[in-house]
Amino acid sequence: MSSVVNKTLKSSLLLLLVLAGCQSGSPPDATKPEKPKQTETTTSSSSTPSEKVDEEAFIPTRITIPTLDVKANIEVVGKDKQGRMDVPKQTDQVAWYKYGAKAGQTGNVVLAGHLDDQEGPAVFYDLAKMKKGQRIEVTGKTGQQVSYVVTNVMSYPVDEAPVGSIFGATVMNKLTLISCIGTFSESKGYDQRLVVTAEQDE
Repeated sequence: MSSVVNKTLKSSLLLLLVLAGCQSGSPPDATKPEKPKQTETTTSSSSTPSEKVDEEAFIPTRITIPTLDVKANIEVVGKDKQGRMDVPKQTDQVAWYKYGAKAGQTGNVVLAGHLDDQEGPAVFYDLAKMKKGQRIEVTGKTGQQVSYVVTNVMSYPVDEAPVGSIFGATVMNKLTLISCIGTFSESKGYDQRLVVTAEQDE
């Protein structure tokens, strides 16, 4: 798939480069598109199916990908000093972008994980092997669970990654997984971004 970082211990600067290399640009703050204005025939007391689903939304704390044998904890992250989505502090964990949607919520749930580190494969090392139709399970702190079905697996050169669609608002219940892929260099990290999209299984 991609070359693994040399297992020989290097400087802490290299590790920082690896971590920074798994980010995908500066995401927008918006998590949902603006709702259309109510018409005269719409009553303020009525609730839509999406609003009911949103009431059951939760912060994801664990992800399971059965086909890849991935079972990992999820930590909450925001933005780094450059305004990019931050990365998980541990390579065996996944990061949830707190400015995106919650699990089970209308919008885009964004999760990021590392491909590898100085010791070898990390949590999303096999993410590129995912195929359409495969399932991803997301669980909350008190046992809530939502299933997503993969709809697309794509990789992009770093400078051409579609940040708008990766982080952008949507009227669907969508899950986006992000990781690194491609060729690694000490100066720039990995040269491609891997993006897996999935939709909530109703």
